[in-house]
Amino acid sequence: MRRLLNLLGLGLLILVSAAETFGAAASEDRERAGLDVSGLGWWGSREMQRALERLLGAERGATLDANAIEDAVFLMMSTLENDGYLSPQIEVKLVRTDGTAESHRFDETLATLLPRPLEAREVRFEVTRGVRYRVSAVEFIGLETIAEDDAVELFRPSTGLLPGGSVHLYAPGRLQRALDSLRDELQQRGHAEANATVKSLVIDDATGAVDLAIEVSEGPRWRVASLMFAGDAATEVKLEDLVPDEARPWTYLWQQDVLEEIRRRHFSAGYPDVQVRMEINRSVVAEAGERPVAVTARITAGPRVTVGQVRFTGAERTRESVLRRRVTVQPGEPLNPLALERTRYRLGQLGIFDAVDLRYEPGSGDVRDPVFALAETAPWEASLLAGYGSYERLRAGVELRQTNLFGRAHQSRLLLVQSFKSSRGDYTYTMPELFGETLDASVNVFGLQRDERSFLRQEYGGGVTLRRPLPWIRADALAGFTYQSLRSKENELTTRASDDEQVTVASVDVGLTRDTRDNPLRPRTGYRWFTQVEAASRSFGGEVDYQRLELGLAVHQPWGRGRWIHAGVTHGVLTTFGAGGSIDPPVNKRFFPGGDASIRGYPSGSASPRAADGRFIGAKSYVLANLEVEQTVVGNWTAVLFADALGTASRLAEYPFDEELYSIGLGVRYQSLVGPIRLEYGRNVSPREGDPSGTLHFSVGFPF
Repeated sequence: MRRLLNLLGLGLLILVSAAETFGAAASEDRERAGLDVSGLGWWGSREMQRALERLLGAERGATLDANAIEDAVFLMMSTLENDGYLSPQIEVKLVRTDGTAESHRFDETLATLLPRPLEAREVRFEVTRGVRYRVSAVEFIGLETIAEDDAVELFRPSTGLLPGGSVHLYAPGRLQRALDSLRDELQQRGHAEANATVKSLVIDDATGAVDLAIEVSEGPRWRVASLMFAGDAATEVKLEDLVPDEARPWTYLWQQDVLEEIRRRHFSAGYPDVQVRMEINRSVVAEAGERPVAVTARITAGPRVTVGQVRFTGAERTRESVLRRRVTVQPGEPLNPLALERTRYRLGQLGIFDAVDLRYEPGSGDVRDPVFALAETAPWEASLLAGYGSYERLRAGVELRQTNLFGRAHQSRLLLVQSFKSSRGDYTYTMPELFGETLDASVNVFGLQRDERSFLRQEYGGGVTLRRPLPWIRADALAGFTYQSLRSKENELTTRASDDEQVTVASVDVGLTRDTRDNPLRPRTGYRWFTQVEAASRSFGGEVDYQRLELGLAVHQPWGRGRWIHAGVTHGVLTTFGAGGSIDPPVNKRFFPGGDASIRGYPSGSASPRAADGRFIGAKSYVLANLEVEQTVVGNWTAVLFADALGTASRLAEYPFDEELYSIGLGVRYQSLVGPIRLEYGRNVSPREGDPSGTLHFSVGFPF
């Protein structure tokens, strides 16, 4: 009955959401002209239709005129050309308001003009894409500085396992961007006069193959012969250390770096109006393939300015004391625009403003007031959530956020999630920078009921957490206290009645995390390590004593072009030091490995140790290692080969593990905006009795 009610609640939530969505869509369709696209495949046609709807916007009323239809054709032609279709045709079939039907054909020349006046209540675009053109071969003439293989990558990337694909497409715009990239790369290596042009372009209209011959004129390498400063000397800003100690190539980026450093030093000294003009005097004669360049920075410092009164506008619901705590400059100090920009950033970090702008009043003079113009965000925000996992299957929920409570930038978040396996509720109240600039505090209340493989998990409680960045090790730290009640009903792990009873736990929680990954949703480089400690004690007001430690490391590294290696190791241990011979810690705190983010040959929780009769009894210690090789196939699709190894121990006497499990497998991933959408199959190397031979997982998000 309980599971049936959960499923009915989930279904009702989905039906209500769908009814609202389809109802709104139907309402819009009754008020708008009919619009349809075909010929691009089911997905491509649907995406193009959405793009046209966004393009037309207000123009798409009950009818479409000739201008709107021609705009739509132009967008489609531009998109098709960029996708390698250089000679497409689009048949526009329309129905006028009087019911008259007519057809007009467009090609890549866009020479067709629709008759005027024209009002159509239905428009259908039938696309014939034609031959798709791809770069087949590239050769270079005069290229010396850059390896030819690297230069070919700009015109014909080899990032996929499959030949061709979207990375090899030919279009005039793509070709020009590749030429610009080659020219930029040469210029960044000091060849400021470099140029690249197409010497030969051979196109096979029957097959779409395109052969390119690129002529490169590198020119001499520019070398910085001297760097001098001219202009205002009364500022006493030190610049001599910016002069290079040894010969270095002149590049535009180097010159910009010097210019920005000059500006930064003048800003710090209170010269916000400083202007810097860089002049170069290059030698007419190049010597030994190098052209000496003399660089002069002409500086106009302007007046020295001090800070007047810092003011705020637009903060109708926010206390001024909250804002002033984030201001680091004081009246009478030199006006440093960079310091005030950092203040603007800190105000934005509060999460209660849609926009934070900065201006100065007056705009000139020796004393200026910094004025922060604030646009407060809406006090309430609601979001519908949806997801899918191999074990819990469909998940749906709602998230409610309240911002800027009591005008102190406090925030609250209510999360309710229902799936086929669990019900979860979580409420968090956050107080940013409570005891200082970097210390955030939060209060949390939670409840969870989840069907595990061998018991029904029930947990509810609350806690207090403090968070603080540690800049000296570039990590984030948290410390907190949690008071919760745990229960494991329908327990198949043991025969003890006590395991079905409710137990109260009071614990101190400490965590430390450092993350240098380039993208947490789709990591390609960098690493992340973490450690979490939960120490429960009867002296804190609970009924049990235990210590639960988890730590891990994940590393991501490119391996050639379009290929990456991902490696991770995680360790967890559950101890009972100080328990004085009391019963084991609650079943809820044991480890139950397995699933799409663990050892992938097993369903969620099914890789934990088994009793003699086959029941899952949970682990008190585990070591998990994951290794992946990910390879781009084509476009946003990648393939992955993985190996997972797991060691577990059901008793601490066998620490760190006495049972080993191994899985190997293959998978495909689509790199979406919310992370990789994964379909993976893990095969168990030597399964135990009762274990599956393998498991198929479908999930969203990176596994580790």
